[in-house]
Amino acid sequence: MSTSGEDLLITGAWILGIGSVVEAIGQTQQSLTSSDLGKDLIVKGNGIEAFGNSLQAIGRTKLFNPEEQQLSQIYSIFGAWLEAAGNTGNSVGISIELSGEEEEGTIIDTLGSGIQGTGAAFEAYGGYISEDSPFRSLNITGNSLISLGSFLVAIGNIFILQEQTEIGEMILLVGGWIQVIGAFVLINAITIEVESLSAPVNDSGNPYSYHHYHFAHP
Repeated sequence: MSTSGEDLLITGAWILGIGSVVEAIGQTQQSLTSSDLGKDLIVKGNGIEAFGNSLQAIGRTKLFNPEEQQLSQIYSIFGAWLEAAGNTGNSVGISIELSGEEEEGTIIDTLGSGIQGTGAAFEAYGGYISEDSPFRSLNITGNSLISLGSFLVAIGNIFILQEQTEIGEMILLVGGWIQVIGAFVLINAITIEVESLSAPVNDSGNPYSYHHYHFAHP
C-alpha cells in the first residue's frame, strides 16, 4: 500500500522533531563538557533529521498540484531536500571529527549547517509567498527558527575554527535548541495543514487547496 503525501508530511515532521531533540541533547553534552561527549548523539540526530526532511520532500512532491501556487510548492520541496543534504553533511562532518580529523570535520559540519539553514529559509519563503491560512504563520515561524538555529551552528563552528572554543560552543548550544523550538512549531503547522487537506469539500464542490494555504473561495 502506498503512503499518502499527508502521512509522509506529518511523519516527517515528527521524525524531524525527534532528531532535533537528539542532536540538541548531544550538543548540550558537548558544549558543557568541552569534549567529544555527545558527538555520537549529534551524528544520530542529524541523520534522523535528514530522514525526516526527505519524507517531507517526498510528501510535498506527491501533493504537488500544478494548478495551484507552483512557486510556493517548489520552494518548499527544494528547501526540504536542501535541509536533508545539510543534515547529512553535519553527520558526515561530525563523524570525521570523531575519527581524529577535527578541522576537516568541522569545516564539513559548518557547510552542512549553512546548507540546512538555506533550505529552511527556502521553505519559510515558500510559506511567505503562499496565500493566507490558519497555519501559514506557524509554517513561516517554524522554518525561520530552524534556519536561524542552523546558521548559528555554522557561526559557532567558525568561532571554533578560529580557536575561540568557549564562545563557539555556547553559540552551538543556543543554535541547537532554537532548532528544536522551530521543529515543534513546524509540527503544529503541518498538523493543521494535514487536517485541512483531509477536510471535506466546501459548498462549491471544490476541495480545500494544497499549498494555497487557505480555504477555496465559495
